[in-house]
Amino acid sequence: MSKEQSNVSKHSHRKKVWNYMMDNDLVNFPSVVYHRIPNFKGADEAAKRLAELEEFKKARVLKVNPDKPQEPVRLLALEAGKEILVPIPRLKSGLFFHVVPVTPNGAATPTQQNLKAMATRFGIETHGKPVGIDADIKVDLVVLGSVCVSREGFRIGKGEGFADLEFAMMMRMKAVDDNTVVVTTVHDCQLVDKFEEGLFERHDVPVDIIITPTQTIFVSEKEGKDVILKADEPNNSKPRRFEKNWKRTKGKKNLKVKKDSEIKLITENNEKENENKNETTKAEEEKKEVKKNRRRRRPQKQTDKIDTGKNEEKTDKPKENKGRKLKPKPQIDFSLKLSNIGSDVRVRDLKSALSQRGISPTSIAWRGQRGFCYLHFGKLRGKNNTRNEPVQVDSIVANLQQLYVGNNGNHGGDSNITNDKFIIVEPAKPITRIETTDVSAV
Repeated sequence: MSKEQSNVSKHSHRKKVWNYMMDNDLVNFPSVVYHRIPNFKGADEAAKRLAELEEFKKARVLKVNPDKPQEPVRLLALEAGKEILVPIPRLKSGLFFHVVPVTPNGAATPTQQNLKAMATRFGIETHGKPVGIDADIKVDLVVLGSVCVSREGFRIGKGEGFADLEFAMMMRMKAVDDNTVVVTTVHDCQLVDKFEEGLFERHDVPVDIIITPTQTIFVSEKEGKDVILKADEPNNSKPRRFEKNWKRTKGKKNLKVKKDSEIKLITENNEKENENKNETTKAEEEKKEVKKNRRRRRPQKQTDKIDTGKNEEKTDKPKENKGRKLKPKPQIDFSLKLSNIGSDVRVRDLKSALSQRGISPTSIAWRGQRGFCYLHFGKLRGKNNTRNEPVQVDSIVANLQQLYVGNNGNHGGDSNITNDKFIIVEPAKPITRIETTDVSAV
């Protein structure tokens, strides 16, 4: 065996197909194909080819996987009045959903819209009835999804083994047998002429019919089922897909247990694997957080020791505030109260009116919704004025006489404005921000 053959595995075939389909834009939504059954372009055409087969027409109950590329198959089966059996994803809450093409209210003929809803993954969970291992049901046709499949009938799934496990459970239920036809729908690029030897074991389910958007391939008995024989088995013995003592290779052993515990046994390993993954991810996140905290941590300040001659006492240095210094609040020397303000006036309208009259208050305590506000002024002196020179408050008050503030840009220029609409100006005691709040609450 060459090195190239020794390095070949099922996952290498999956990766090759996934990369090819992504690079050549051969998938529909969801466009990410890795670790899932690819939703290939042409799935509708492949489903129509399947519906033309005699095996499909004669079947009454179909088992179809819940993946997106097989949704057209589920829809065509429901439209034809057939029942479908769909596995519960990852077998978390049971085995299968049994979907019958009837409306929720029990009407005889469901509409096309109802059937489309039933064929979706959400509709299956809504309209389907859970089925356990003790259910008495007979499956006539099995439809699987594949990542790649050979012309000899060997199939490679997404790598979790649920399709093989589901088939084994149906064998235990006596819903299927060795004569049950297994079909897969794939894109033409997912078709492989032949896989390397040693990739498949007895529990891998082979397919009898391969359907692509352009062709239908019937796998012969010689090429399909007889190839499963191991090297140490006689060639004249015809293998069964699953023996009665069927065992999974990943720790899921001895399926001959009580019916109540079978479902728990199926999902036990999956839950353990998920727990291990969650623990690993949590540990990695904790390590990342520790690294971030180490980077952000600042060195602690050491305390100074004061020697008193006899005993040494430790005292902490007062912490210095190295933040940016806040600007000192401006000094308010006098304030004016403006009242009779209209309810539709905004503070921007008042600022515009004051600007037109050349008045610039230090701050404005706006209470326009209650009809008044306060203008706060500081010392308005120039460079040449003395410090103790009084400010002429009367000049500002006189400049504010007959002031009208409107929200339409009219601030007193209209001669039709009556006296009852002018702003009332009166001196007020200098008010701080806290005092302003108290005044507004009065």
